Order: sequence, then structure tokens, then C-alpha cells
Amino acid sequence: MKKRAWFSILMIFLLLGSLEAAEFKRMLGPIFSSYSRPWPGPFSGNYPPLLDDGSTLNPFRNSRFSFFGGLGLEFALSRILELEVDVLYKETGGQYRFDTGFFDSYRYEFQMRELSFPLLLRGHLWKKSRPFILAGLNPSFILSHRYQLFHRAEASRIFEKVEEADIKGYTGKMDLALVLGLGFEAAVNRRRVAVECRYELGLANLYNGLVTEPGVSPARVRSRQLLLVISYVVE
Repeated sequence: MKKRAWFSILMIFLLLGSLEAAEFKRMLGPIFSSYSRPWPGPFSGNYPPLLDDGSTLNPFRNSRFSFFGGLGLEFALSRILELEVDVLYKETGGQYRFDTGFFDSYRYEFQMRELSFPLLLRGHLWKKSRPFILAGLNPSFILSHRYQLFHRAEASRIFEKVEEADIKGYTGKMDLALVLGLGFEAAVNRRRVAVECRYELGLANLYNGLVTEPGVSPARVRSRQLLLVISYVVE
């Protein structure tokens, strides 16, 4: 017990020492998100089983546009290498449209809220200038997931909501994504400001539904996200 206590105290002192050397920053920006394929359901008969083959690796296809915000810590490992730990709140999902043969349309919107904890390595390309590349992993906790159906009747320009459901029970509890990105850092009024682009490739299966047909395994749905991150160091 004493050894564990001393080890815990040592870890706390190391953490406090690291925080003193870390730089604290605020982060925000837009995000484009989609799924690797349309969400399988279950839904009412208005939802077609297959709208298309999904977004594949493209975060803009069938995407949902939203914003995110959060905080980050940067730890300098060397002159050109940094470790970054972030906490981000994101609203992601996807959007699909289906036009029938009777001149009316359906739009399916999926809204997912998640809390992400990216762990990244940032490498500056040159010592004097500040362009950088980054890579890492992003584990996320899924907070909620909702589905909305909008219908536009023939000769109408307005989509009206006709159905809404909570599909958190058919969604996994966590997501894990591979993060790749690049950006540029500059000093503005004695404060470091950075603009970066991150692409997140989901590795985990988000769909947690049941098998609907004998001999058919559940579909696999993965996330695709593109973030434009604007951050500044807080002194």
C-alpha cells in the first residue's frame, strides 16, 4: 500500500510539473462529417434499405456541416516535436436524400454528439518557420445519436419533418479514429495562432444493431470527418 501511495504521489508531481511546462490553448472551427455507408436502421417503411454505397473515404459526400469547440495542451518534446492532448465537443453525423419516381423527396439527417480526446504528435518542418504536420489517434465517447426524416411533397419547395427517433441504442458507446493533418502557426499580437486541417478516419464500427435477416451479419458503419481547426495559445 505504501509503495502504491508513493507511486501515486510521484505521478501527481510529474503531472503538475508537466502542466507547468505545457501551453494551454482554445480551439474551434467547422466540421464536415459523414458515414462510410447509410445508417442501416431500424426505421419505418419510408427509409430505403440502401440509398447508395456511402461516403467511402470522402467526408463531403452525404455530409453534415456543423461546428466544434474545445481545449488543448501542448508539451514540447524537442525544438521541432510536440505532444498535444485535446478535449473536443463535436456534433457530427450524416445526411442522405432520396428522390422517388413521383417527384417527391425524402431527406434523412443523423445527428451525433460526441466528446473526443485526441492524442497527437506535431512535427514542425523547419525550425525557423512554423508549418507542421500531425498524426495520432482520437478516442470519442458517443453522447447521443438522433435520426430525423424530412419529406418534400410534389410541387413543394419546403421539407417538412415527419419522423424523429433516438437511435442511441443502435449505436456503439465509443469511436476510435486515425487522425492526419497539417497546418501553419504564426505569432499575432504576441500570441501564437494556428490554422490546421485534420482528417479523421474512423476505425471502429459505430452500428450496434441486431441482425435483421437470417445468415446476414450486421452492417459496419464508420465515421469520416474533416475539421478546420483554429486555435490560439492562452497566456
